[in-house]
Amino acid sequence: MDIDNPEMLATIRRCMVARIATLSRNGRPSINPLYFIGRPGGIIWLGTDDWTLAARNVKADSRVVVLLVVEEDQADHRVLRIRGSARISSNLKELRSYNLRVAFKYILRPDGIRNALVHIHQIPLKLTYNAQGAEKGRPCIIEITPEQVEFL
Repeated sequence: MDIDNPEMLATIRRCMVARIATLSRNGRPSINPLYFIGRPGGIIWLGTDDWTLAARNVKADSRVVVLLVVEEDQADHRVLRIRGSARISSNLKELRSYNLRVAFKYILRPDGIRNALVHIHQIPLKLTYNAQGAEKGRPCIIEITPEQVEFL
C-alpha cells in the first residue's frame, strides 16, 4: 500500500494508541503502547523518554513495526501494520511541536477534558512518575519513517 494512501492516513488520524514492536541488542522482541501523532509523508512520532525500553531498543536496532487499531470503531476490525526505520530525537523544537499536537489530540477535546476530570485524583501519581523519569533521562520522540504499510 502507498504510504500516502488516504485510507491509511485516515486510520492514523483516528487511532489513539500506537503499539511499537522493537528488538533489543540480543534480538528479544518487545511491544509498547505509546501516544503518537501522524506527520506529513506518513511519518509517525511517538513520545517517550530516552531511558525507556522502546527508546533503548530503537537505539540498538532501528527496525520497528507499529500496529494501529481504531479503538472507537468496533465495526472496523482491521489492524494497520507499518514497518519502518526509527530514530530517536531530543530536538527541543520537535518536542515542543509533539507536545502541542498531543495536547490537542488527547487532552483538549471533549472526551479528553472529561477523562482528565474523572481521573483528577491521579495527578499526584503522574507528577511522582514524571519526577522519577526526569532523574533517569530526558524526553524524546521516536520518529518512524514507513517503508511498508498494510492492513491486516
